[in-house]
Amino acid sequence: MAKNSLMQQFSPPGGQRSEGFTMVEVLIAGVIMLIVMVGTARVSIQSITSGRHRIERDRIEAAIHNNIQLIQQADSKLTLESMPSQDQRAACLNPAAYLKKQLSQQGGSNAVPAPEISGVSNNNLIERSITVGDHPGITVVTYQFSAPEHSIDNERRTIELNPNFQTRCILEE
Repeated sequence: MAKNSLMQQFSPPGGQRSEGFTMVEVLIAGVIMLIVMVGTARVSIQSITSGRHRIERDRIEAAIHNNIQLIQQADSKLTLESMPSQDQRAACLNPAAYLKKQLSQQGGSNAVPAPEISGVSNNNLIERSITVGDHPGITVVTYQFSAPEHSIDNERRTIELNPNFQTRCILEE
């Protein structure tokens, strides 16, 4: 009898005994926990991917920026006085074409190689083209690359240069 009275003493009112969670409660808690974990995982993966894309973009932009600076430096070094005398007249007649030739790989001492980057996927190689612009005396340098982000296709950066030496051509003619 002592055993029976002891069990009644610790039993909840109404005579029902609670021994833990029901199977339905455990399943609901598991589903809620799974939803929270999947959401957290997606946010984490997206953050990591975004960071990787940001690093690639920074490397691409830095390579282009460095190349632009090299081109501007080569343009400023290309003076009328530094040119061979036989090239001066041709340079003054078409300054944009002369600058293009000097900056291109086939040019002389002022050639600037296209930008090269490391640490990015092969899809993000930078293509550079140097052309004579539609307006007289303007050399156009265009950089094209595939963006690291999937939502963006090809990107283009364009600079237009007025050859540094062409201002002296007016005085010399």
